[in-house]
Amino acid sequence: MRFVTSKNCRRRACVGFVVSVAILIGSIALAPRQALADELDIVFGQLLAEPANPSLNLRYAELAMARGETRKALAAYERVLAQDPNNRQVIRAYNRAKRQLQPSVTAFTLSTGFVYESNPRQVTGGSPFNEGDVALEASLLMFDERTVSGHRWRTVGKAGGHLQFEIDDLSDAYVSLITGPVIDLGTRTRLHIAPGTAGAWLDDDWLYYDGLIKFTLERVAMGATQDVTVAVKHRETNSNFGGSDGLIVEVNGNFVRPNVFKSGDSLYVLPHFRYSEPGGNGPGRVFQNTLFPGDYVEYGGRLVYYKPIAKRRVYLGGGIGVFQRDYNQNVAFGTRDREDTLIMPTAHVVLPNVRRSKFDLRFDYRYEHNDSNDPTEDFENHVVGGRTVRRF
Repeated sequence: MRFVTSKNCRRRACVGFVVSVAILIGSIALAPRQALADELDIVFGQLLAEPANPSLNLRYAELAMARGETRKALAAYERVLAQDPNNRQVIRAYNRAKRQLQPSVTAFTLSTGFVYESNPRQVTGGSPFNEGDVALEASLLMFDERTVSGHRWRTVGKAGGHLQFEIDDLSDAYVSLITGPVIDLGTRTRLHIAPGTAGAWLDDDWLYYDGLIKFTLERVAMGATQDVTVAVKHRETNSNFGGSDGLIVEVNGNFVRPNVFKSGDSLYVLPHFRYSEPGGNGPGRVFQNTLFPGDYVEYGGRLVYYKPIAKRRVYLGGGIGVFQRDYNQNVAFGTRDREDTLIMPTAHVVLPNVRRSKFDLRFDYRYEHNDSNDPTEDFENHVVGGRTVRRF
C-alpha cells in the first residue's frame, strides 16, 4: 500500500506541475491581448473627447486590427478619410481592412435555349449555302472571388457552344479560364489582372488555342459597376481550317446608366475595339466566332436600353450596334483593301426572377446587315432565340 500511495502522489505532483505550467503559459499569452484591450479602451476614451483627431483614430484602428475587431478599425479609418480623402496610406489600410470583411463568393450562371438563324454561314444572298438552321445553345459562367493571404483573388471560367440541327459543320464549343488578383486603386476603383487560356472547337476538330492576359479596370459610379477590359492574346489556329497564328488585342467597355428616363430603366454603352492578326478562309460565322477571315482592325460598339413594365415583372429592350472592319486583304478581283460595315439592331424581352426564383426567361432578336466594298461579302441574317438563365 505504501508503494501505491507513493506512486499516486507522484502522479498528482506531475499533474499539478503540468497544470501550473499551462496556467503560466496561458497568462503569458493573454497578457498582451489584455494590454491591447486596456489600451484600446484608453484610446477610445480619448476619442470621445476628440473624435476627429487623426492620430488617435489611426492608433485606435491599429489596436482594433491587432485584436481582430475589423469593423471598429474601418470606422476609425473612415473618420480619418473624411478629413483627408487623398491619404494613400490610410486608403490602403482601409482597403486591407475592408477585404478581411468581404465574404468568399462563388456563383454560377447557366443559360440554355434555342436559336434560329436565317443565314448562319453569313454568305451573300445569291449563294447556294444561304440557308437557315436551328441550334441548341448553352453556356455556363463560373465566378469566384475570395481573400487569399490578405488579397482578393478572382477566377472566371466560361464554357458553351452551339449544336446545329442541320448544318453540322457549324456546331462549335468554347472554353476559357482566367485567374488573378484584384487590386484596390481607391475606395471605388479596382484592377483585376488575370492571365489565362481559351480554346474553341468547330465541326469536331479544334479551331484555336489562346494564351492570354486580361486587365479589367472597375469603378462604381452612378450606382453601378463600370468597367473597361483590355485582353492581349496569342492565338494558335488549326491549319486544317486554313488558319494562321498571330496576336489579338481587344478593348471592351461596359458602361451602365440606371434610371435614365424612369426608375428601374438602364442604358448600356458598350464600345469595342479589336486588332486581329490570325487569318484563314474557314466556314462562315465570322462575326460570332471571330477567326475567319482574320487580319483586320474592328471598331464600333452597341447601345442597349431596357425599360421595366408590369411592376418590373417584364423588361423590354432595344438597341443598335455598328461595327467597322478594315481588312488587310484585297476585295475579290480587285486591288482595294476590303472594308465591311455591320449594322445590327436588336430587340429583347426579359422576364426576371420568374415565380420569385433565380430563374430568368428571355427572348432576343437580332438583325445583321453587312455592307462590304467586296460584293461577294455582303450578307443579311435574322437571329431569333429564346433561353432560360439560372443563377446558383
